[in-house]
Amino acid sequence: RISLKYSRAIIDAIHSGELEKAEYASYGVFNLQIPKAVSNVPAKVLDPSQAWEGSAEEFGDTITKLARLFQANFKEYADKATPEIIAAGPQL
Repeated sequence: RISLKYSRAIIDAIHSGELEKAEYASYGVFNLQIPKAVSNVPAKVLDPSQAWEGSAEEFGDTITKLARLFQANFKEYADKATPEIIAAGPQL
């Protein structure tokens, strides 16, 4: 969860065009692009691996578990999805 204060700062960055110009980092398994910086938002809020309170190994295990759960759940809908949508899902 993100505090309302940081959510508002992210929305402000969208409206001002800041996120359009931001530098992004690729977020592995989930193929997401995460901004490296947003005004008035701590980096720890933007990057789940920095906010994780367990070990790096536990974080990796949890990400893998979550990706597998997503893939298993998506099988029910895969026949209705385009190849592009399927490719956008988690990759293990």
